[in-house]
Amino acid sequence: MTGAAAGLMAALLLAPGCTDNRATTPEDPAPSRGLMVYRGNLQSQFLVTGTLEAVQASDIKVPPNPTWQIPIRWMERDGATVKAGDPVLELDNTELLNNLDQQELAWLRAANDLAKIRADVAVMMGDKEFELDKATVALEKARIKAEVPADVQERRTYQEAQLEYERARIAFAKAEADLESYRNSSKAEIEVTEIAKQKARLEADAARSAIEALTLRAPADGILVIDENRREDRKFQVGDSVNVGTTVMKVPSLDAWKVTGYLSDVDDGRIAPGMRARCVLDAYPDLEFEGTVEEVAPIAQSQGFRSMRRAFHATILLDKSDPERMRPGMSVKVTVELPAVENVLLAPRAGLDLSVDPPRARKADGSDTEVQVTFCSDNECILESGLSEGERLRRAG
Repeated sequence: MTGAAAGLMAALLLAPGCTDNRATTPEDPAPSRGLMVYRGNLQSQFLVTGTLEAVQASDIKVPPNPTWQIPIRWMERDGATVKAGDPVLELDNTELLNNLDQQELAWLRAANDLAKIRADVAVMMGDKEFELDKATVALEKARIKAEVPADVQERRTYQEAQLEYERARIAFAKAEADLESYRNSSKAEIEVTEIAKQKARLEADAARSAIEALTLRAPADGILVIDENRREDRKFQVGDSVNVGTTVMKVPSLDAWKVTGYLSDVDDGRIAPGMRARCVLDAYPDLEFEGTVEEVAPIAQSQGFRSMRRAFHATILLDKSDPERMRPGMSVKVTVELPAVENVLLAPRAGLDLSVDPPRARKADGSDTEVQVTFCSDNECILESGLSEGERLRRAG
């Protein structure tokens, strides 16, 4: 065994409070052998401290809004019993209110512009129609004069009548074209102003809806749980700035529960999915709940935003629920039953010196000998070599 490997093994095996183990022989399930090397089975248990969580929960997230970060103005207390539709979180709407005032003002300005344009158009259309009416009357008079035969009047008078008729016809065509052109241009101007008014109305309505959306309500009946602010290593509080899409609160379902714990990085590989576990709530030490290790994260992660300690995230799914007693965030002690190691050579840990590399055994005759250890529980160690079955040891120290 190399020095680095032995050091890592010693750190793993000497970690206090991690295992609770029982060594037995096939013939005698609970022998009393003192400090003697013997062959038997090693049944180990691994202890994990975790937190009770609901398997399913309705998230309460920061809704989309014009700002990428928004402060929390008010929030319901953690653990409060809520009904669906109850207000539970209010985000700061000061900026949106200021925007709403500007958008309402923009809508009023667009409405006034539209009214003024329509009034101006009405006046101008009246003038254009009046000019067309005058041109129509003048054209009709000129036409009547121009239709008088040339042989019944002087030639000069006839020519002047024809010229007057031509001028009246041109004036009429111009007045008619002016009226049609103004009708089209004013219609387009009114439509553009109408669009601007509708846009301002939609923006104001959207701002009002966004303001209303900043008051978040409980999606279902249940117990309110405030989520963790990972930047501060604590739960969210009034005054915290939150990003769009951030889960600030949850309303968990009480029908199914799991225990979330952390497995120290030095204990990697000790437990695995599928292992059975016994869970005891700290608040109800007399009650025990069975469960199964559902998941162990493949990568160790930091236990806090500023923490240097790393651990594997482990999840234990409970077989049954107790809605009357179980609440999110309760502390839970989990005992995971490890697979038994059968028919191995075992030595009492009290007779071994594991602080040196390689480990040494203190024999009953006063001599020491080097041993090779593959695994240690709280009380026994599995020996690979160095001692024989039946040898007696003396207590260390």
